[in-house]
Amino acid sequence: MKKVHKIGVLLLAVILVVIAGCSSGKPPKEALQAAMTKIAEADSYAVKMSLGLDELEIPQDAAKQGDAAAAAAIVGMIKDATITVDAIYQKDPMRTDLNMEIVLPGDMEMKLTVPMILTEETLYVKIPQIPMLPLPETVTGKFIKIDLKELAKQQGAAEIDLAAQQKLGKELGDVLLKHFDEKTYFSEPKAEEAGLPADLKADQIVAFEINADNYPKTVETVINQVLPEVLDVLLANEESLKSLQLEKADIEKFKTDLETNKTEILNTLKNDVKVNTLKVTGAITDGYLSYQAGKINVEASDKESGQKMKLGVHYDVNYSDINKAPKFENEIPTDAITLDELTKLFQQPVGL
Repeated sequence: MKKVHKIGVLLLAVILVVIAGCSSGKPPKEALQAAMTKIAEADSYAVKMSLGLDELEIPQDAAKQGDAAAAAAIVGMIKDATITVDAIYQKDPMRTDLNMEIVLPGDMEMKLTVPMILTEETLYVKIPQIPMLPLPETVTGKFIKIDLKELAKQQGAAEIDLAAQQKLGKELGDVLLKHFDEKTYFSEPKAEEAGLPADLKADQIVAFEINADNYPKTVETVINQVLPEVLDVLLANEESLKSLQLEKADIEKFKTDLETNKTEILNTLKNDVKVNTLKVTGAITDGYLSYQAGKINVEASDKESGQKMKLGVHYDVNYSDINKAPKFENEIPTDAITLDELTKLFQQPVGL
């Protein structure tokens, strides 16, 4: 099943590149690109996001092998799961407060709510109440304090430079939008067709879509133009590579392998990967990206074994209160515990 695994990696790479590019009176492509840049540069905003996992299937024989068996069990738990996020972002001083809610459906539905506060140097995560996992009273309701610089040092990664990451994200988005022509992939649907929220007032709506008709051309574009240029952008941003824990030598090898095995990769993607749905819709208000929704359903197969891999997700993102003074509900915790302190608590004998 090595072939299926390779297909999966390539499949996810294509999806991520497409999503990264579409996260933003002008022509549709230009308008989307400008809106994406403008929201990234905003001083503050509130955002509500939901993500749903509609379909997830991994190869059966892979699910029976070692760690993959555990992965298969997790797949069974998270299928049909939903994640919602309410967040408030401020650029200077950098701070993001968010509440993440994870709902795992089933006979014993599980709901976890995880509040977080992110500053330039520290991440605070509130320990959630987890069903069937009683936690010490000294821990429940407390925030864990994570020093991002120390964490990066322990993992051998460079410190995260948010400005540099935003710049890198913009460059990668520009690469994608440059190579996907407007006539083939972009359209301007009406509000009722796009399924926008009833209370959203959009100046322009732009949709990006990959379908059965343009998928073969998409594969050629991604492999021959997008991926090589994406790799060049990554190679030119060594500091960003470090923060992403990527080695320059690995990127260079991937680029060489891409060129060497281009014919095989193209054939695999064209013949063994099927895009059922891949559509992203963005609404633009006052020049800013104010809403984004996407639906993705793809599958990969290995004809020799008959094994299949499927992935189906949908998401939507609402931006509001752009450049308004943010109203954070929580103060920065003064009684947070460190990861080391939390580890020591769990290492104590039961009953102490």
